[in-house]
Amino acid sequence: MRIFEVEGDSVEEIVAHFMKEKDVPSDYIKYEVMEQGSKGLFGLGKKTAKVKISYNEVEHVKKKGKLLLNELLEKAGFADAHVTAENNDNRVILNIETDTPELLIGKSAQTLDALQYVFDKMINLPEDTSVSLIVDVGYYRKRRVEENVSKALAMAEKVKRSGRPFKLAPMSSIIRKEIHIALKSIPGITTISTGEGPLKQISIVSEKSKGNNRRFNGNKRNYRNRKEDN
Repeated sequence: MRIFEVEGDSVEEIVAHFMKEKDVPSDYIKYEVMEQGSKGLFGLGKKTAKVKISYNEVEHVKKKGKLLLNELLEKAGFADAHVTAENNDNRVILNIETDTPELLIGKSAQTLDALQYVFDKMINLPEDTSVSLIVDVGYYRKRRVEENVSKALAMAEKVKRSGRPFKLAPMSSIIRKEIHIALKSIPGITTISTGEGPLKQISIVSEKSKGNNRRFNGNKRNYRNRKEDN
């Protein structure tokens, strides 16, 4: 739930403008009048209205995403496909179940990544959204994330003990993001994305040796903050 405190000429105007700006139906908002506001007399003594709006962004975006993905699949000829939506906080997984999952996943998940790209462009979420939508097929991504996170956690412990950095295999941004989050909880370890293109590598580096580890990345300028590139 996102909370907005908005001021305007009237309560009705504030709420209507918010719904239009966010393109959200009234079903997904609740509002509380903090100050009613008044027009005053002949323009004198005018008071601005103030409203606290609670926006259930996750449920709104989840419904929009599910409808759009079902429409995409139908137009692509996957009449048997069924989409379920589940969320963990602000992360929504749209999982596709179909009799032919291999057609939607493709080699090394290239088709699935392409579907995610097209879907992201079509849903066009605002830049300030707090919700991420992940397209999956038969929970393929979920299994891959769990496998890669498990491997990364094990390697992080080795790096921590030995002080020697380790590079994971190139992977998509969705998996990299989960690894960055998982390894953030391990003290003394830093994760860095390196490379070009959609498939980048994560370097697991001991914070004690990072400053002296020029040979690993070739140049210190190659180090990137995990917030810059997931």
